[in-house]
Amino acid sequence: MANFQITPSAAFVEITELNFSNLYLFHTSLGSNQNQSVIIDSNATTGLGSTVVNNWSICDGPSPGATVVARAQGLHIYAGNWQNTFSITFEIERFKGSTLQVMGISVEEGEWAIVGGTGQFAMANGVIHKKLHEQRSDGNIIELTIHGFCPVLKSEVS
Repeated sequence: MANFQITPSAAFVEITELNFSNLYLFHTSLGSNQNQSVIIDSNATTGLGSTVVNNWSICDGPSPGATVVARAQGLHIYAGNWQNTFSITFEIERFKGSTLQVMGISVEEGEWAIVGGTGQFAMANGVIHKKLHEQRSDGNIIELTIHGFCPVLKSEVS
C-alpha cells in the first residue's frame, strides 16, 4: 500500500539566480565535426519517430576558436515537432560536473524549460531563451541565454 508523507522543514530557503548569456550552441548535423547522429529512422508512413542522439557543444562565442564551456547531451525525437530532452553538462572549472536538465521543442527561436539540475544547480528551474545566430551548410549556431533559479537550503539560525 502506498505511503505518502509530507514533513514540515525548519530550514530556510534562499534562492540563487542564474543569468548566463552570450553562449552559443553548435548544432552540427553534417561533416567531420558532426555532433549528432540518427539512431532510429522515422516511420515511412507517418514520418514520426525519428530519434537522434546529440552531443552539441556550447561555447563562449560563435567563432570556430571559441572555448567549449558545456555540452548539451541527450536526444531529440520527431513527434510532429522535434522534442528535446538533454542535460547541459558544464566543463568549465567553476561549474565542472554540474548539470541543467532541459526539455522542449526544437525551433530556432523560442524557449526550452529548465526542469532540474545537479551540483551547483541542484533543483534548478527556469528557461533557456534561444535564437538563431547563424545558419550554415553543416548546421546551425544557436545563441542561448539561460535564466533560472536554484534553491539553497540554509540551516535555521538560533
